[in-house]
Amino acid sequence: RRHLRPLTRSQPISSTMNSSFSTKLILPALVVVLAIVASIVGPNILSHDVSTNGQSVFIDGIAFPSSISKQTLIGGGTRFKWGFKVYGVGIYGEEKTVQKLKKQYTTEIPPALFEDFSQSKAAKTLLLRFHREVASSDVAEALGEALKPKVGKQTSDAFETFILNMIGGDILAKGSDIFIACKGEKVTASLTGGNASSSMNVKGLCPAIFMVYLGDNPVSQQAKEGFAKGFSSR
Repeated sequence: RRHLRPLTRSQPISSTMNSSFSTKLILPALVVVLAIVASIVGPNILSHDVSTNGQSVFIDGIAFPSSISKQTLIGGGTRFKWGFKVYGVGIYGEEKTVQKLKKQYTTEIPPALFEDFSQSKAAKTLLLRFHREVASSDVAEALGEALKPKVGKQTSDAFETFILNMIGGDILAKGSDIFIACKGEKVTASLTGGNASSSMNVKGLCPAIFMVYLGDNPVSQQAKEGFAKGFSSR
């Protein structure tokens, strides 16, 4: 099976040095250094910046709304592949759910918090905003592969097809959004505005989708850490 891969390469590294000779020497060395850093720290924990501006929260340069569909942004991070930023992910939940969990977990962030949030029947949403152009099939396959250990091949394949059919085209352009929302056992997904265009009901699928980002081996460690920090700061 193919895995998620960016179709475009990172932007050329610019230099303000006056000497073209020095530039030719420095740029290859810089590429090597960045590759070494990526191999050491891993693709999920490279640079991560979160800031706020009015009604938006910026995660690694991408603006996320502070709330959608009466749900508030708890936290998020960046999904990397091979050292490339693929998409940012924001994790949203109802304020009453957050406050209920805050009463239960008052002093620390135990592993049970992530599972309790994911298992909650209340409305919650993942918003994926893409840093770069990506093949739709790669996105669907990567999500399906991440789900397979949690729900089995049949359900993961069904979700993969569900996402691919929802996207509808071969390519997700840079700046595209995917909304994946859950309430109870119902999963809805859409590309624009968070308005559901497709839905499916499979027992256990909703918590599994969120545990892809909040479980023991998340596809984005940043997203899990961003969720924990956001929860603690509320």
